[in-house]
Amino acid sequence: MFLLAKFLDKEKFTPILACSQYPELDKWCENFEKEEIKVIRINVKHKHDPRHFTQLKKIIKKEEIDLLHAHIWNPASCRFAYMLGAKIPLVTTEHDPFRLPTFKNFFKKRSLDKVKKIIAISQNNKKLLSDLYPKQAHKIELIHNGIDTTWWQSQLLRITEDDIKSTKKEVFGAKEDTFIVTCIAELHERKGQKYLLQAIPEIVADFPNTKVVLIGDGPNRGNLEKLIKKLKIERHAILLGKKKRIPRLLKSSNIFCLPSRREGFGLVNLEAMMIPLPIIASEVGGIPEIIKNNGILVAPEDSKELAKALKKLISNPKLRIQMAEAGYQRVHSHFNAKKMAEEYEKVYSEIFSS
Repeated sequence: MFLLAKFLDKEKFTPILACSQYPELDKWCENFEKEEIKVIRINVKHKHDPRHFTQLKKIIKKEEIDLLHAHIWNPASCRFAYMLGAKIPLVTTEHDPFRLPTFKNFFKKRSLDKVKKIIAISQNNKKLLSDLYPKQAHKIELIHNGIDTTWWQSQLLRITEDDIKSTKKEVFGAKEDTFIVTCIAELHERKGQKYLLQAIPEIVADFPNTKVVLIGDGPNRGNLEKLIKKLKIERHAILLGKKKRIPRLLKSSNIFCLPSRREGFGLVNLEAMMIPLPIIASEVGGIPEIIKNNGILVAPEDSKELAKALKKLISNPKLRIQMAEAGYQRVHSHFNAKKMAEEYEKVYSEIFSS
């Protein structure tokens, strides 16, 4: 959402962010304001608070809004935006669609009648949405997510060899020559980190100088900590929790791994490709649209296949370099945030012209 608002052509469009007053969103909102994008906070206590509707309605009238764009993370979310869809053109981006229970599905189907365009962020999501809502298939368009490649380049230029050495020693608790496999994701069952941990004993049997670094936090942290102890891999695995300076952490790594069980798109793969790092990721959701000749796709929930792929890359420096370079070129050509914004601009313009 931030990158879309940042890269929209401001001579044609004036983006305004409307979001709740939850303190967790404060720093995120500051990013918009730094780009001189207006932010309006909605005074609500929870996602079911009906004041969403009345306050959004007032914002639309006061700011003379021409189009409402709702970003749908859980497919049952943004119900109040749907309710306003009859009063103002509505575009939705479905980030992680899945089949809803009967009552919610009925409401969703009725609500989609009001939507002008439905954006899928991957070909896989587009097919899933078309299967779930065949009546709306003609409204669905594919726009891949993108990242700010210029920002990433600026961050990477600041990272020195000393930064990498200190990160490996002080953050990863590893030696300078330790081979680092990094995963950045919420610690949640759907992200599949346990399969990466289960692969470690087989990996370190051949490559004992390997360490897996999990960055992120979430409800599955306790289970993963127990699994590390059960497998006796404390020397080869570390849970860092949430961390800043992601470019530096990735730059201090050798391989990026995302062993998800379900994934709408897998944006973090693009960030790893900017480093550049070779990728190993599950063949689920939109990930196969990202990973071509820049990594290895593995079956989800398969620690044996994951171990095999990791050992292949650990043992082959030339292949790692080839994949990393291919990924760097691919993210620039296919997944640039500016390109993403231009594709959204076409959708907006098409709605206005009709």
